Amino acid sequence: MRYIYKLYHERTPTEFNELYQHRFNFDSAIPLGLVIRPMSQPQTYELFYVPTNKMLNIVSKIYVVSNALLRTFHELPPVAQNQFINECLVEELYNSNQLEGIRSSREEIAKSAKEIKLNRKAKTRFDSMIKSYMGLLQDNIELPKVPADIRKIYDEITNGEIDLEELPDGEVFRKEATYVLKKSGTGKVIHQGVTPEKEISAAITQMLKFMNDKEDIPQLIKVAVGHYYFGYIHPFYDGNGRTSRFISSLYVSKTLGNIPSLSLSRGCNKYSNKYLEAFDFTNSIKSRGELNYFIEAFLTIMVETLVEMNTELKEKSELLGMAAAKLQKEPKLNGMEDSHGAVMFILAQNHFFDSNSGLTIKELAEILNKSEATLRKIVKELLDLSLISQIGERPAFYYIQHHYFEG
Repeated sequence: MRYIYKLYHERTPTEFNELYQHRFNFDSAIPLGLVIRPMSQPQTYELFYVPTNKMLNIVSKIYVVSNALLRTFHELPPVAQNQFINECLVEELYNSNQLEGIRSSREEIAKSAKEIKLNRKAKTRFDSMIKSYMGLLQDNIELPKVPADIRKIYDEITNGEIDLEELPDGEVFRKEATYVLKKSGTGKVIHQGVTPEKEISAAITQMLKFMNDKEDIPQLIKVAVGHYYFGYIHPFYDGNGRTSRFISSLYVSKTLGNIPSLSLSRGCNKYSNKYLEAFDFTNSIKSRGELNYFIEAFLTIMVETLVEMNTELKEKSELLGMAAAKLQKEPKLNGMEDSHGAVMFILAQNHFFDSNSGLTIKELAEILNKSEATLRKIVKELLDLSLISQIGERPAFYYIQHHYFEG
């Protein structure tokens, strides 16, 4: 089935309207009860989609790849699991910032995440965003039920990251109009968010009712629909994208699990042209509320990203297996206690699964359930044998150098 927007220029206005009415009234068409008004148009259109084999195949593949990813993940030793989650978290936040035009680096985000995990009291950049995603991973955040819940998520994920003049000025959302400009830098307005605030609240209420109560629509399709509709409403002056992707990840985590939920921003940034184009076409009068293109584009981005994540994880798992075999034969460990080999294997997991390598004495002690004094002794002996290296002090981080595994 061709997307309706592609037929817009092939038909006369009368023919196109007849086509739209025919498609909207297909026996298989699913009206969604959510309404949009294309920019500069007086008429509203109810969102709808027509289930297709393509759409159902994408959904099926997402479940297959997610299950494969989780199987590979659960076969990893605990430290590698933890480091992989950390790396996925850093990647997700970095890509979300990239989409928003916020300058950051993976190293900066990783450092902030580590500071938070070490319970340092110093305020770090992206502190609130990192804590929000950590809450998602720990299954500590409930699905939003009312507009105030959306505002709470927004406040927590953007705390300290939004300019004062861009903060919401209404009771829950924004009071004034807001516009989306074309990314090319031309300054062309391509979308206007819903206004006034009472209409924003009404639309958000409808969206949440759809997301939480509509049980006859597959969950992943609901995530795609909700993601589009939040972007259409645009309830805040700034931070809509970050908030929307987090909320979508929250719903994905309840469906596919926590690890697959860390794929959205990574995929939306890598395939940003397709992602942004899907919004543009769906907002247009040419689509008349048909969501097939957006749903299929959004879910395709998800599945392609999950495939990439699964491939990366399998490669790292294989490298870790080879590292374990090398450590078994390490002559410098002959005669050493098992604890020395255990520390080396933990640092090997850190090497392959954390791009910002290095663990502290405190972290090693917690992982091995031994005293820090014992770990200092083991680490000193491994340093003396030139098997590991140290960077920094207070805290010092210990790691295995790259060339060790290449020899």
